[in-house]
Amino acid sequence: MDDTKEDKALKSVAQQGAESVHIPIGSADVKEMIAQKLYADKTAYITKLFRTNGIYYFFTRPRRFGKSLLLDTINQIAQGNKALFKECAIYADQTYKWKKYPVIWLNFSEVAKGNPEKLENNLIDVLYTFAQNHTIDRSSIDPIIGEPTVEGTLGKLIDALKKLGDGYEPQPIILIDEYDSPLISCKKEQYEEVLSVLSSFFKVLKARQKECKFIFVTGVTKFHLSGLISGANSANDISLHEDYAGMLGYTEEDIDKLFLSKETIIHPVLEKLNRKKTQEAKHTLIEVKRALKDYYNGYCFTADKMISVYNPDSILKFFYEKDFGNYWSNSGNPTILLKQIQQNIYRFDMNWQKDSFPIKKNEFKNLACSIHEMPLLPLMYQTGYLTMNLDPVTDPVEDKCIDVLDDAHNTTYYLKFPNGEVQSSLKLTLSRFIAQKQQETGKTCSASILASLRKEAWVAFLNLIRSACLAKAGYRFLDKTERSFQGALYSFLNGAFHATHDTWASAERDSGIGRTDIVMEDQYNAQSTVYIFELKVDKPALYALEQIHNKDYSIQYDLCYKKVLIGLKYDPVKLNITEAAIEVHQRDEVHTFQVMPCKNFTVNASGYFQEVG
Repeated sequence: MDDTKEDKALKSVAQQGAESVHIPIGSADVKEMIAQKLYADKTAYITKLFRTNGIYYFFTRPRRFGKSLLLDTINQIAQGNKALFKECAIYADQTYKWKKYPVIWLNFSEVAKGNPEKLENNLIDVLYTFAQNHTIDRSSIDPIIGEPTVEGTLGKLIDALKKLGDGYEPQPIILIDEYDSPLISCKKEQYEEVLSVLSSFFKVLKARQKECKFIFVTGVTKFHLSGLISGANSANDISLHEDYAGMLGYTEEDIDKLFLSKETIIHPVLEKLNRKKTQEAKHTLIEVKRALKDYYNGYCFTADKMISVYNPDSILKFFYEKDFGNYWSNSGNPTILLKQIQQNIYRFDMNWQKDSFPIKKNEFKNLACSIHEMPLLPLMYQTGYLTMNLDPVTDPVEDKCIDVLDDAHNTTYYLKFPNGEVQSSLKLTLSRFIAQKQQETGKTCSASILASLRKEAWVAFLNLIRSACLAKAGYRFLDKTERSFQGALYSFLNGAFHATHDTWASAERDSGIGRTDIVMEDQYNAQSTVYIFELKVDKPALYALEQIHNKDYSIQYDLCYKKVLIGLKYDPVKLNITEAAIEVHQRDEVHTFQVMPCKNFTVNASGYFQEVG
């Protein structure tokens, strides 16, 4: 179908019905999603789970992808709530019998973290609550001798649920949400103790799995679980299985059916997007559909079959806000990723502009021994920044190197950014951390920076910026834009100036007819000196200096003792400064500024600044 026909088809469907729609942001309640007619039917996948017995399922997906909603759906089906799903695939499946199963459902993000003793006590309390909810006498799960333990309480609760009666099948279903949350959240020195508590819990599940209808464990990360479930390989890990690749997320069909075909949803979106646009520039329905695909689609969770889905949280927020936004990043980054960036940001210094990131299959599936030791690309995949790329644009040289190592049992996987939202999110996240790192570096260089400025040792000052600031920013973290250059330099100088008293720095400070890039002030020996920086990409340093003059950036600082105007040229290829022009204005005895001759500097063949005539 061509664009015009598709646009008309969508508009035609969009004119049907006009009921009010509430967008349930962040909802993990399947009843609410069905009530608002925004539930993407995943019950056909869930039916597969109910057709098995005694299987231990393990399933990972990135954050904000609907794992809790999936478990709530399983829970409602286990309760035999047939009427709720009358418009879903499971309702039409005549082979499904709608039996009732007792459910133990724990969200590990809600249990106590950090303190192993509190974690154990909290888990025991939660299990007692499940017993109470099923009217199970607490005495039947209390230990005969001694204090209750996680493993003892869980084992006795499973036994009690098997004998529950009251129409329930004698096979409990156990649902674990965010199993990895306590480990991700704990401090490194508490890791082993927290692991030991969780080990007690999961070993019971492993031992009793044949007595359960099934066990379903979800999380974000996948690491070596030998301490939790007697080996991750013994669980049925369906995270990459093509039969479950679409179990979470909106498909393109879902987007059309649940959103674009409803006038009450799409009309307000188009109205807001087009509010300030001319008739010629207005968005059409088909253009919005394309933009949604570019920005929120692209997640693929199988290495064998292209099944692409949209991030459900971002889609709901788009239709709620009626505008494009970086909703995934704004909802918060995975704790594990942030911790590893904090520990070593330079580990992330790689070419993120590539179309594909190759990794050997065995390396991808070889799980880390702990959360603190995860390889970079698997970490990026599990936290949602990368996804499977089944049609990669490969580097012939790189591919040749890989093929030499390949064999029939160790093929190469290719990863990619799923969409524009995620790629920009990573850049934003790394830029925030590199700014923090630059500020810390600036603090360590503060004495040298201030000494060189106060002595007007310009060559020393420029070489410090070139080596300690921009060279250490990491060439993958900088780009060809003036904003990137300005941000790295400002963070560095801000750290240097805020490390001492009577100094300050600011960026993009308003002046009469423009904004200065960077301004710093130093109250040294009771005399105020202001430094005004103008930065230009691939333009002469003198051009930057002329802009300071032409826009009167310095006039508002006429009460200072000295003004130093600094123009810098940034080379977008070398990602560093290569030229500088510095002009000093100093007040004399009659309070008139004397302008010293401009000094020019350039980088020599050895990579150091030198003054030139």
